[in-house]
Amino acid sequence: MTNVKTLTILMTSIVLSVSFSQAVYAESYQDKADFASSLEETLGHFWALEQNLDDKNAELALIHATHPIAELYDSMKPELKAADPNLDAQVQETLMELKNRANTEISRAQAQQAIDDAKGVVAIARSTVVGDELSSETAFKVKLMQVLLETSIAEYGEAVSDGVIGEMAEFQDGSAFVWRSQQIFAEIESDVDHHAAEEIEELYGDLWAAYDARADPSQVEILAGGIIHELDESLEPKIEFASSLEETLGHFWALEQNLDDKNAELALIHATHPIAELYDSMKPELKAADPNLDAQVQETLMELKNRANTEISRAQAQQAIDDAKGVVAIARSTVVGDELSSETAFKVKLMQVLLETSIAEYGEAVSDGVIGEMAEFQDGSAFVWRSQQIFAEIESDVDHHAAEEIEELYGDLWAAYDARADPSQVEILAGGIIHELDEILGVENKESNLLEYVENIQTLLEQTKVEYAKGDTDLALSLATKAYLDNYEFLEAPLIEIGQKELMEEVEVMLREDLRTMIKNGESSSAINTQVDAILVKMNTIGTVVPEFGTVAMMVLAVAIISIVAITAKSRISLRV
Repeated sequence: MTNVKTLTILMTSIVLSVSFSQAVYAESYQDKADFASSLEETLGHFWALEQNLDDKNAELALIHATHPIAELYDSMKPELKAADPNLDAQVQETLMELKNRANTEISRAQAQQAIDDAKGVVAIARSTVVGDELSSETAFKVKLMQVLLETSIAEYGEAVSDGVIGEMAEFQDGSAFVWRSQQIFAEIESDVDHHAAEEIEELYGDLWAAYDARADPSQVEILAGGIIHELDESLEPKIEFASSLEETLGHFWALEQNLDDKNAELALIHATHPIAELYDSMKPELKAADPNLDAQVQETLMELKNRANTEISRAQAQQAIDDAKGVVAIARSTVVGDELSSETAFKVKLMQVLLETSIAEYGEAVSDGVIGEMAEFQDGSAFVWRSQQIFAEIESDVDHHAAEEIEELYGDLWAAYDARADPSQVEILAGGIIHELDEILGVENKESNLLEYVENIQTLLEQTKVEYAKGDTDLALSLATKAYLDNYEFLEAPLIEIGQKELMEEVEVMLREDLRTMIKNGESSSAINTQVDAILVKMNTIGTVVPEFGTVAMMVLAVAIISIVAITAKSRISLRV
């Protein structure tokens, strides 16, 4: 039976929106992703600045030279200050110098020197706050690409109407963020499934053509959304292959337990399953990577089936298992790659697949407190065990509080297995771990809609009042900036589409300009509270019209999925007996 504390945790998890965690963990994966995204947008502005300097467009050059210090720096300051106050001062000074120097009044070479200096400090900030290891991870870069593309959709939607650019700065913002996302993609393309990479390259071509044609924002949203969707799927073949390897290792563990217990029947099942089912799912990737390796894996797993039993000595059986573990390691290195295999985010995905499969196995095995299918029960146990083994490898990289929650949930999950608990209880506990892992990665609810941006803004603004009252003006300014940059910008274009441009512009000024200026000027807490409360009243109004464009957004998403991507997802669970 699960304890009251665990049920409370799980119920709280259900109530909270997955897209925004109430707790602020300075060292969390999501915080680092947010910080890195601000750096990427900054690099996008540098690119747009260079284009405008080349075109001698002083007005737009000034906008892109100003934006990094005027807005993006505020969202990054708390992390910079916490990591290194001297670095925070250096970033602020360098971006301020960029604003003052990168213009058409000095030579192009002098302006470029200011830009290059700013690029250098961005690199230092990335290394210090995010870390070189995380910054180089493929999955992390994919996440940054997606944020850039999502933001570009909002910027383009605000900029273009009826084939005309109404807001050139926003149009260039959108272009810059698409450009930067494509630069990142060039860094990871070799790690991405070849077919997905081709799809993404083609979509980028279509997206740039849409920009050139000043296409309707809905078309740009479909194309950029198509890239985002493809990125979601781009690592799926390697995740599926690696998941099969992890299930294979789970079967090896169960095989060892049954050999120790001298249970010949169950030992044979777990020795057979890797070659009888899992190998078939891995064969195409193995054969494509190395036909000789494919033959080696097949031969080794077949030998395991024939040798790892109770008819030979335990030592001989263990040698067959160890040989199979060795070939699994070779297959992982060859097909998935050592770098991707070692990434925390990739390992989290494998944990989630194992836990999801364990839920199905347990549900098939247990009814009314009785194990009806022992092989499936052991499958479920093995996959939970293997997921926990992977967690031990990444625990030090995970926020301490989240790690404690996960450890506690694992304890309750094993207790539920021991008690032959109802499958619904096991599903809740395993699902709780999956949810915690989602929050570590900052994964948003796939069914999220624009109303969530409203709710995020409301939560962030309430936190702004609290932090400002405590005297932490830097964090208050960061929260207010995130309310605008990470949330309100995604509401602007949809509000315009439904005839609420006046409301959109009013709230934009109140949030982006007035509130942030008041915080910077150190106005009283009561004045800040009054301003925030006035914005919240307007957000309540926006919340009432959200359903009007929420349906439209879902229709656009459906069209995107149908028109651009035809995915036949492999159902792992349906293949299991």
